[in-house]
Amino acid sequence: MVGMLTRRSLVSAVALVCVLVLAAVIVGACGSTATGVKTYTDTDYGYSFEYPAGWQVQEGASADVTAGGSAAASVGVYDPKGAVAQDTYIDLAEVSVYKLNVTIDDSMMPEVKSEVESVIAGLESQASDMKTIEALAETTVGGMSGFKITYTFSKNAAPVTSTLYFLFSGAVEYQVTVQAADENWSAKKPAFDALLASFKPGAAE
Repeated sequence: MVGMLTRRSLVSAVALVCVLVLAAVIVGACGSTATGVKTYTDTDYGYSFEYPAGWQVQEGASADVTAGGSAAASVGVYDPKGAVAQDTYIDLAEVSVYKLNVTIDDSMMPEVKSEVESVIAGLESQASDMKTIEALAETTVGGMSGFKITYTFSKNAAPVTSTLYFLFSGAVEYQVTVQAADENWSAKKPAFDALLASFKPGAAE
């Protein structure tokens, strides 16, 4: 279960990072020797993305979000041959989806950025080993405007690098986390970049 930051805010409790707690998958899933890519399509929200065919999918993670939005649904894809720390895989990508109580448009992005900065400040105050290596910046993924930030931190004592994306499509917020052990970050980054380039949001609401 992911720890979520409950806030009465514009963006329905911009999530308290997949980066620290959700970005781990219990060892035990079967691996795959397939090559190429597969496409994941979410049946509820309609978003899709491509991921390496040898990676595994984990669905069904969820956490209650109050103060402005519905529950968040998550899916993760992870490399079963990747880094393992204390029986968890840590080379992965994850998408979490939030139904918002407002429809976000470009005119609202300065206010959204303030909310994101506030959540990030709260996160950093709870995780003393987090270090920002790429500051919060504007980004566009799948035609959606948003923000991204990159951290290093420790996951189960393993040094990890992770980029968190906050993306907005109408009344839906997507949070996309890509993460790898520091030693694997450069090798995994092309797969992460391809996943982000292929990301297609569902119909905006």
